[in-house]
Amino acid sequence: MSRKSLTIAAAIVVAALAGLWAGRHLPGASAPAEAASAPHAEAENPKRAESGVSISPVERERAGIATAAVRSLERQAQSQAIATALPLQELIDAAAALASARAQADRATSALAASRRDFERLRGLHAQDRNVSDRALDVAEAAWRADEAGARSAQAALDAARASARGRWGAVLADAMAVDGPLWRRLAAGQGVLLRVAASGAVSGAIPAAIEIEAPDGRWKPARQVSIAPIADPRIQGTAFFYDTDAKGIAPGMTLAARFGAGEKQAGALLPADALLWWQGRQWAYVEEEPGRFERREAVAARRVDNGWFVPGFEQATVVSRGAQALLSQELRSTVKVGEEEK
Repeated sequence: MSRKSLTIAAAIVVAALAGLWAGRHLPGASAPAEAASAPHAEAENPKRAESGVSISPVERERAGIATAAVRSLERQAQSQAIATALPLQELIDAAAALASARAQADRATSALAASRRDFERLRGLHAQDRNVSDRALDVAEAAWRADEAGARSAQAALDAARASARGRWGAVLADAMAVDGPLWRRLAAGQGVLLRVAASGAVSGAIPAAIEIEAPDGRWKPARQVSIAPIADPRIQGTAFFYDTDAKGIAPGMTLAARFGAGEKQAGALLPADALLWWQGRQWAYVEEEPGRFERREAVAARRVDNGWFVPGFEQATVVSRGAQALLSQELRSTVKVGEEEK
């Protein structure tokens, strides 16, 4: 074989070896193997929607997840107000002032009646052949006139005490204190607490007779309107009202949330008490879109009601009534795992 033939053969061998090396080491050469392993990797991760997660029946049972069908309904829109539990001492002082003024007026009235009867008796005797001297009759008349002036003064003091109480507490409370009525006896006994409730804006003058107050334990309790408050709440430049509610769990000086129905009805859904969870400063509920697949849906403007949550705009669906927090944890774990695999 000539030198030229040997050179050509060597070049062919080198080209073949270079092609074999490139097939093994150039980018994309391992794509088939990676593609084959992709289904296996995907099967290891729960299927995740943009804001949800899918879990197997085994995982569902292990997490204790339960669902409930919620229906659409309408409820009146809610407005908020601020309620302040008022100290009883000011009421006690006003009631004491009223009681003292009334006692003075009663004594003056009794003295006036007695002196008047005495004067009338002596005047009758004086008219009968002057059986009573002129001096005795004058003394009796002077006593009667003095008692009459005292009665007027005592009545004026009572009227002033009433006016003061009405100016501070309103006519209903002032009258209840003046006559020791049922409302005052309930407050004085500590069975009820007096609240000053004020709302700002357009609803400030339209607070209904019955509202709800959020107690410190988170429960809502009813409150009944007593009257309009003569003095506005200094924190809110709006009309204030007095309300009476059960004193259990409420101490004087507490500031509480109040709510009441106002405006048109809102369409929404009633969700179970444990259906909502907090995440990133917002409330969420999980909806079962199909068996085993749960989507997280925001519960905008959800408000607590007696038997759960009313969520305006929430459509009829099957929601997670127990185990929502477990689903959120699973969703977040899936998000982290997928993010790490995409690096």
